[in-house]
Amino acid sequence: MNEQPANPYVRLKELLELKRAGRLTFEQSRELLSLHERASADLSLTSGADAAEQASLKALVAESFNEVYGSLPFYRRPPLEFLRVFYNKTPRVLYRYRLYFWLILLVTLASMAGGTLAVIAGDDYTPKLIFGTELVESFQSTVESDGSWALAADIPAQARPAAGAEIMFRNISIALVSFIVGILLAYLTLTIIFYNGYLLGYIAALYVYTGVLAGNMELGWYFIAGVAPHGVLEIPAILLAATAGLAVGASWMFPGRRMRKAALTETAREVFLLVGAAALLLVVSGIIEAFITPLGGGIVVDRMFSTLDERMQIYIGKIVFSVLLLAAFVQWLAGGWAEARRDDLASREKG
Repeated sequence: MNEQPANPYVRLKELLELKRAGRLTFEQSRELLSLHERASADLSLTSGADAAEQASLKALVAESFNEVYGSLPFYRRPPLEFLRVFYNKTPRVLYRYRLYFWLILLVTLASMAGGTLAVIAGDDYTPKLIFGTELVESFQSTVESDGSWALAADIPAQARPAAGAEIMFRNISIALVSFIVGILLAYLTLTIIFYNGYLLGYIAALYVYTGVLAGNMELGWYFIAGVAPHGVLEIPAILLAATAGLAVGASWMFPGRRMRKAALTETAREVFLLVGAAALLLVVSGIIEAFITPLGGGIVVDRMFSTLDERMQIYIGKIVFSVLLLAAFVQWLAGGWAEARRDDLASREKG
């Protein structure tokens, strides 16, 4: 257990500053609550103390009460402060539950590799066992006879708002299911992640490998450009929701020294930010899928009236956009993780 400083009021002020900056860790939040309660108890015993000292302590208790219990009037908070707090705290929460995130990511990559290898090895048995014969044959026939070349690029302009709403609803539903089943049984979350990862790897390999065998490399570019713009946010969003579900499920099954209910409530309160981040990413992903992914679709579809160079410009443009978007997302997470790691090291040194 960390030792508290000789002057707990100084430490309380430090923690209040960290909270306002959105840099408070979970352990520090518990310490803040403990020091606030201690300062409140001290205030009730200072009836005979110096008036200036009593006034200073009273102001500190009032200040910490506002931060701990959120009674600070809304009009005194900076505009859109919740976005700043959300932006700063979400990577820190993910860092705290990073082992669950790495497990989810590992299952995703392994299942994608499995789906890819099934196509390369000509294995029809395993995909049919996972998806069913009818669905697998539908995938294969679609790729082999895709004469429309309209993958995620044939949404009419007038239908894009409605399509965007439908896409958002579908994606958020998948993320919520990944989270909710984690609360019930954590291993069901891993099952869903495995299924989706295998599906993505299988379909991607069908397009790319079929194109290689047919001597038509454009088929692979066509698939990547049709999926990557929205997929670089859609997939991480589902991973975040699954991480939250796995963390909550694990807290229920392995509460440690805490009561199960307390462990579940405490963890759910923390990982709620991850679910919120997943929902926000899926909204942005849905907008991209409805309005940005279809750009240039007319040129891609009307292959009789367009050249390969014209189509490649569209493919490469979308892929560059996807890479930049993914880089921004990774930089956001990496920056938050680096700050969380520094705070952890500082706390250990003080302890």
